[in-house]
Formats: sequence, C-alpha cells, structure tokens
Amino acid sequence: MKTLKRILLIINIIVAAILIIVYVSVCVSPEKTVAVALLPFIYAGLVVANLFFVLLWLFIKWKYSLISITAILIGIKFITLIFPITSLIPVNKNMPDFKIMSYNVMIFGLYNWQDNPQIKANILNTIKNENPNILCLQEAYWNSKSKNFITLDSIALLLETSNVYRSAMATAVGGQNFGLATISKYPIVNTFSHKFENSFNGFIYTDILLNEDTVRIYNLHLQSIQLDQNDYTVIEEFTESDDKTKIKTILKKYLSSLKTRAHQAEMVKASIDSCSYPVFVCGDFNDAPLTYTYFTISKGLKDSYVSKGKYPGYTWDNFKIKQRIDYILFDKSYNCVSHKIIKTEDSDHFAIVAGFSNN
Repeated sequence: MKTLKRILLIINIIVAAILIIVYVSVCVSPEKTVAVALLPFIYAGLVVANLFFVLLWLFIKWKYSLISITAILIGIKFITLIFPITSLIPVNKNMPDFKIMSYNVMIFGLYNWQDNPQIKANILNTIKNENPNILCLQEAYWNSKSKNFITLDSIALLLETSNVYRSAMATAVGGQNFGLATISKYPIVNTFSHKFENSFNGFIYTDILLNEDTVRIYNLHLQSIQLDQNDYTVIEEFTESDDKTKIKTILKKYLSSLKTRAHQAEMVKASIDSCSYPVFVCGDFNDAPLTYTYFTISKGLKDSYVSKGKYPGYTWDNFKIKQRIDYILFDKSYNCVSHKIIKTEDSDHFAIVAGFSNN
C-alpha cells in the first residue's frame, strides 16, 4: 500500500508540475521554441487530472491534495479565460455609457453575392440592431469606384455618423479594397495604420474623443493559419489511418502561423505601450486565449468576456472546431457592464459587443 501511495504521489507531482509549466509556456514566444506552444492543448486534460488527484487524496491522505489544489489555484486566471466566474452570476442590467462592437465580416459575403444576396443585408441589419458607438470591422470590403456593393458608407448611414477610418491591407482591380475599418459616433482626432510585412494582415488605431477624454481604439487582424477546405476535412475526419503527410502539413502550417502571430503581437504590444491614452483593443487574433499572442497583447488590460461573458463564449465555429479568437480588451480605468456574442451564420466569425462605463 505504501508503494502504491508513493507511485501515486510521484505521478501527482509530475502532473501538477506540467500544469504549472503550461502557465509559464504562454510567456515564451513560439519564435524561440514551438514545443511550449503546443502545451496549452493539454491544459484541460491536466486540470481534470489534478482534480482527480484532489478527490483521491481527500479519501487517502488529505494533505497531499494541496499539491494539485495549489497548482490549479496558481493558474486561476487560465480557468476564467475559458469559464468566467460571471457565468455563475446573474446578469447585471446596468446600462452602458457606450458600446463597442468587433466583427470579422468576411468581406460581407462578396463572393457569395449571387448565391446569397442576403449576407450583406443581414450583417448590416445586425450592426443596425446593436447600434454600437464604436464599430471595429475586420476583413472589411469596400469599393471606391463601384456603387454595386456598398458597405462602409451604408453602415455609416445606419449609425448616423461620418467618422469612418478605413485602411486597405490588400487591393484589387476596379477599386476593390480589403482591410480594416473603424466607424465611430464620436469624433476621430488621429489615425494610424500598419500592414504587417509579407502579409494581408495588420492593425489600425483611431484616437477618439470620448466625451471629454481621448481614448485609443486598436482594430487588428492577425495572421490566420491559412488552412484550406481539404485541411479542415482531414482534421474533422481524423483517424489513426489518415495520411501522416497531411497531418504533418497541417501541423507545419499551424506552427508557422504561431510564430508569425507572436511577432505581430509584439509589434501591437509595443504600440500599445507607447500610448498615453486609455486603450481598447478589438479584433480577430486568430489565436485562443491560452497562447503567447493573447497574453502578450492583453498584458495590463482586461477582457470583456472574462468580465461579463457567459460560457462557452466561442466566436468561431467551423468544421466542428469551436474557438474564442475574437476579443475586446479594455483599459482598467473603465468598467465592462455587458458582453454579448451574436451567433449568426453570415460570416465565419460571430460578432462581439461589449458595453462600458467610466470607473
């Protein structure tokens, strides 16, 4: 019996230690080593394993349960990033002073226009119904030379504002633009745009006069994994007999995108750190919360989902894969009073809306 206890104790210590290593791994850039970048994938399993040991030791020798309890509590922030405590608390009905909406609109369904002309209309209707004070769009489309597919001008009209800042990350013939756009009901006093090198991604910021205060709104779209239909099919129908070459190709794409996003996140963070105004960060990070990308950008900021969200909170749902990769982060000088995810099928992302008030 003593031998069995000793073996269980050793296993418990190892499992608890690996869980703590996962906490540290999100602070290590994938550009330095990709090995730690894969550790968060086993996070949920490690938490379950540690909970198992907590229960086990309560019946055998309760003091040993403190090993796993301590390991879990050290990373309580990780748990709230997935399952916010607010999910257990009744919704606060306080009215926000202003609302921010972030939405990857997948170019408003431009390439499905003939088959599904309602996509753009549905997206515009969603925006109209939410009526945000500040709207951040990723994968936006606008055409300065054509009146056949009007997008940003229509949204500005719906929101009754002329304060629009757009920046193309890619252009095509005929005046077609693809990129980022921020639309505000408040005056925009300064703007900036940065396109990442060798990429169609980037970030913009707008300095907005919010009542008597100036705040900076970041709107960003980081590197995607760039998996195609065949790649997702392999993942969805994965079996041990699948072609290992295909799996290796997918893994290679994923690890490459991790490194790229890590570098992009550091550039965004450097810009945030240079700002003297309160900051809000909106956008499609293309990374889950337990990643170097998220922890780099969110350092010093709060997360609207963690503050007022409800589990499960995912913003991307395709090919049986559900991920929270879209965010609204905010300065600690503001209170988040609401967080909502709008689950429509007009884009491959769901819109998120957060309400805020001054402290």
